[in-house]
Amino acid sequence: MLLKKKFLVIISALIIISCSIVFFSIEINPGRVKTIFGSTAFYDANGNLFHVRLSPSSEWQIPVKLNEMGKWLPIVAVNAEDGRFYRHFGIDFLAMARAVFQDITRAKVVSGASTITSQVIRMSVSEREGRKRTPLTKIREFIMAVKIEFQMTKPEILETYLNLAPFGGNIRGVQAASLIYFGKSASQISRGEACLLIGMLKSPTHYRPDLRPSAAKKRRDDIIALMERKKVFTHDEAQRAYLEELPRKKFELPSRAYHYAELILSQNPGLMPSQKFNTTLNLEAQTKLEGILRQSLNDFPNDITLAAGVIDNKTADLIAWVGNARFSYKNNFASNWVDCGRSPRSPGSTLKPFAYISAIDDGDLTPSTLLADTSMAFSGRAPRNFDLKYRGAVSARVALSESLNAPAVRVLRSTGQDKILSLMRDAGLRHLTQSANYYGDSLILGGCDVTVLEELEAFTSIASLGVHRQIRFLQDSAQTSERIASPEACWLVSDMLRYNGGLSLFARGTLGRQWRMALKTGTSYGLRDAWASAWTPDYTVVVWAGNPDGTSWDGLVGARASAPVAVKILRVISPKSKWYEKPDNLILRKVCSLSGKPPTALCPSVKFEWAIDGVTKTFPCDMHTVKSGQTIVNLPAGFNEKLKRENLAVKKVSPFLSIASPINGASYFAAPFDTERKIPMKSEGAASRVWWYLDGKYIGSSFPDKTFFHGVPDGEHVISAVDEAGRTSFVNIKVFTPGRRKQNELLF
Repeated sequence: MLLKKKFLVIISALIIISCSIVFFSIEINPGRVKTIFGSTAFYDANGNLFHVRLSPSSEWQIPVKLNEMGKWLPIVAVNAEDGRFYRHFGIDFLAMARAVFQDITRAKVVSGASTITSQVIRMSVSEREGRKRTPLTKIREFIMAVKIEFQMTKPEILETYLNLAPFGGNIRGVQAASLIYFGKSASQISRGEACLLIGMLKSPTHYRPDLRPSAAKKRRDDIIALMERKKVFTHDEAQRAYLEELPRKKFELPSRAYHYAELILSQNPGLMPSQKFNTTLNLEAQTKLEGILRQSLNDFPNDITLAAGVIDNKTADLIAWVGNARFSYKNNFASNWVDCGRSPRSPGSTLKPFAYISAIDDGDLTPSTLLADTSMAFSGRAPRNFDLKYRGAVSARVALSESLNAPAVRVLRSTGQDKILSLMRDAGLRHLTQSANYYGDSLILGGCDVTVLEELEAFTSIASLGVHRQIRFLQDSAQTSERIASPEACWLVSDMLRYNGGLSLFARGTLGRQWRMALKTGTSYGLRDAWASAWTPDYTVVVWAGNPDGTSWDGLVGARASAPVAVKILRVISPKSKWYEKPDNLILRKVCSLSGKPPTALCPSVKFEWAIDGVTKTFPCDMHTVKSGQTIVNLPAGFNEKLKRENLAVKKVSPFLSIASPINGASYFAAPFDTERKIPMKSEGAASRVWWYLDGKYIGSSFPDKTFFHGVPDGEHVISAVDEAGRTSFVNIKVFTPGRRKQNELLF
């Protein structure tokens, strides 16, 4: 008897030692258990899921935190799958004993003894290692379950379980299952829906509601009854859960903003498994942008597309992005998948504002500075305007707002190509990698490459009054800011490009009389690209139109193709924007109406124009001089050499230029319903062509024997004329519309 007891002790000791060796030899890494190789999911700035990609194993799996799974899923899962989950240490010995007894007495497998913890080990370790379902594998899982209980909290284990659980087909995890079966997130599902999902865990394929609705309903109802017995649901709650309808179809997971998602992935090449991206996208703004672009495509041939983006100027966040308005999962046209917004294209004239900003910051330019829109040498050619006409003497305001080429090239040369190129690079135009000599004068005429993203970043710097920040795509991205230009120069350029001419009276009334936007368009050489960059103090928009393969089309003109789209976008995205407050260092000073410089006694007319205090040069007007007892105009360098050689004293024309119409000091009354209010303008004694100005702004030209008509709004105005001899004349008039109060406010 004593020998038998010793033998049993030795055997027991060996068993204990063997189990201990096995227990301590099996290692478990909690990081590996928690790691989920799920889908890549993209959320907008308000936490809305807008795009999901398949996981590396081609499954839909969107891991979420336990507190994002709603109230009922975790409760139902514990009560239905592992009632003693919070009381055991990975192994439920009572459940194991019950399972052994039932299996032996009934000679078949009736129930199992798996716990939620052991199932986590099975799904996160055994399945990934490809282990077969054998008794040894199950013992190993139980040992790992005990060990992981000491390294992970119960909420962590439950969260991992519900994120790994299979729900039929290639659906895994409660979040993906909730979105696909119910069209809503796990946090929003009801008691009955929670019971349906948890009921599927027993056999995900057998209890799929889309394949076997009767079996799924019976299993759900069994779970509901169990919850009522366990006092999880009240009787009334259980009855309401029974009445819930099963889903009749599966929902598709969101796949919005494809090119935005691609953009995020390109910015994050080291993608981690189950990456969650909290982006800066705003789904409301994205929807509006997509709708406007889709509608605008009706005006273009099928091979022309649009790309556009919207930036929030307060944060430099990209809140909406469409890389190709013709993108669709349903077509097989390769070009429609191209993100044209990230493809380098010629910007046309859109970069001219940077030359003017640089010149203004140097103190050499104000909006009223006289520039020459005349023929000039340019790499063996003469830069011509889009309409193939020259306008002669124009102010910088007119030259920029009408995107005149010769004046812009003169500003580029006088300010310095290197300096302007440096400003462009600082603003984010990263494709400008060559030297200034390489680009030459074409730098601001489209002889370089940029992308829509780069233009967005660059014009956001102007819209932010000279502060540059890199575009932010993710909410947690670090961001730095740098001042690259003065707020005064950016304010002046924005004011020079201020646009409201395309708005109807109805739109003005809807948006408010204070609504303003700045707009700069561009058309590339050969009509291959049409651009429009527009901004308010709150938002910046860039629109590109063209063929992805670079083919030209005669409708690709920035002002006609892209500008109307950009205006629509800003009107919808930024309807309540007010215009900028004037920077403190900007002052109004009196200048000569012709030269734009501080006037002398010889200047026939003056006006007020903005200047930067302490920066803008104060040299007085040198265009008006006295010769042979009469005032003449000396046009500066850049005007037609023939005109500069001609002197009024020897020219056989009338010694004086005068304005015959309108009459100086006269008041003109317009009909109440006359929206154009055109006034006849005619000169006498002019030498060839006459250039007309309304309050210092160029409005057109005419010949001496022709009458020029142009609309003049209500109020007091100065109308000036300049002929090719450089002589000037001006008149003061008033325009009234009887019965219409403050009409000038309605018309801006």
